[in-house]
Amino acid sequence: MDPQQTIRHNLEFLQTELVSRLESIKLYLDDTSPEAAENIFKRSGYISNLKQRIHEACYRYLVEADNSDVPEVLRVRAIDIIATELERIAELGEEFAQQSIYLEDPGKKNFPRLLSQIDLVIEAVAMVHTALFENDTQIAIKIGRIQRRLERKFRKFLKKNAASLRDTSDAENLLSLSFSAYAIERMGDSLLTISESIISSNLGMVMDSTRFQAMQDFSKITDSANPEEMQIRNVAETRSGAAISSVQLSDGESGSYPAIFKQGYTKKLKRERKGVENWHDVFPGLAPQILSWKKKGKSASLLIEHLSGQTFEQIVLNESTEMLQAALQELKKTLYSVWTETLADKPVCAGFMRQLEKRLNDVYAVHPEFQHHNKSICGYPIESFASLTAQAAVIESGLEAPFSVYIHGDFNIDNIIYDADNGQLRYVDLHRSRYMDYVQDVSVFMVSNYRLQVLDPEIRKRITAVIYQFYCIAAEFAAKNKDTTFEMRLAFGLMRSLATSTRFILDRNLARGMFLRARYLLEQIVKLGPDSSAEYRVPVMEVFSG
Repeated sequence: MDPQQTIRHNLEFLQTELVSRLESIKLYLDDTSPEAAENIFKRSGYISNLKQRIHEACYRYLVEADNSDVPEVLRVRAIDIIATELERIAELGEEFAQQSIYLEDPGKKNFPRLLSQIDLVIEAVAMVHTALFENDTQIAIKIGRIQRRLERKFRKFLKKNAASLRDTSDAENLLSLSFSAYAIERMGDSLLTISESIISSNLGMVMDSTRFQAMQDFSKITDSANPEEMQIRNVAETRSGAAISSVQLSDGESGSYPAIFKQGYTKKLKRERKGVENWHDVFPGLAPQILSWKKKGKSASLLIEHLSGQTFEQIVLNESTEMLQAALQELKKTLYSVWTETLADKPVCAGFMRQLEKRLNDVYAVHPEFQHHNKSICGYPIESFASLTAQAAVIESGLEAPFSVYIHGDFNIDNIIYDADNGQLRYVDLHRSRYMDYVQDVSVFMVSNYRLQVLDPEIRKRITAVIYQFYCIAAEFAAKNKDTTFEMRLAFGLMRSLATSTRFILDRNLARGMFLRARYLLEQIVKLGPDSSAEYRVPVMEVFSG
């Protein structure tokens, strides 16, 4: 993907995530439960990760750019600054929500009066993309004017609060002292930022204090060098805000060995640890070993065995046909073994429509054009996506898998590792593993192949062939186990994955193609109804060709 397009896409994701965060804060004031608060804070790392990606992409562009293209250089610099400020707004939003903790009833205090000011912030943030990429100076001026409106509202608010405290002779001094103490506290925040900047500079990678402390703890446990002396490399960041690094650990006199270090939200990493442990019980040898685990408050760290080999995605895109076929055969062998050994005679419903409903708002936030009401073309009625999903949910409620098996839960092709040297296949990222309908994994795997943003015609043919081969693997298992509703459930799963995956894709043509394919399957499901579940066959090649 073009570097400038990558920068632009990440800025769009950052803007969308920030608006969603501010809307969550507004909802929190109506429901001040711990669960509502958790929805605000649990993904705070995602905005930080997006900002960091933008900073790194901007730096690479500025280093490699033709400096004669002055306007584009200035725009990239502006994006770099905007990303920092958007993250700052997110942090201030969290501080705003935290203040309500100290009030007995936030809904009856002054907080509701501030909701209109949050609406102004949301309005300004929503204008950023247009002002920047359409060179609209008038919109940029509007954003600046909102700052002045917020400042006037703040002064009025502060003056009113001071007046209400005048029955205390020292009220204004107390307010001044409070703001002074607050200023000093913020100096501490700046000192922490300076500290983290120095640590990052010394290590040659972005490192916050929590992560650095966790690495120090792990270095003591594993008898490895201090983090300053370790070989550390950033591998990835997740939507939940977790940071993933590759580290080289000491192995006494025999040298060193690689490991994967994850640091992020405690609940998510705790689920992953539990998932790995469960796999060791259910099907030993498929999951990596956990080397160490630590938690501290809402943050946790996990040290996991590094698995040699390549992801299935890398093999599909880069390796020979022979290696790809060997990986597919090993995948078939592994899946049949897992599904057969863990098969439980307990019907289960994956709830694909429920999964879709949970994610649709995120889809519409990235692609608002997908949301429309009932329409007609030349008198022919076109039902809305919402109307179709409501009908499909009724159909699915009576559709169960005849048995359950232990599944991966997030069977994307970058969560499957194949080592060609020893012919071994392993799983990673196991926090969603559980007993469930195996069609959940089948549909996710098929769609994760299709959504690869590769346009080369030969590679697209190769991807389609992989999808069809994998479909045949799953269909063969279904036939052997007399699973007569496999195809209809697969249609539900593919529809769900095609639709919800578009929230990760800003390429309008690819996203639109995926969403229309989801609608195509949805219309088939609704038209045929539950009585045709045993006879229905998914039109795999029609769905995934092109």
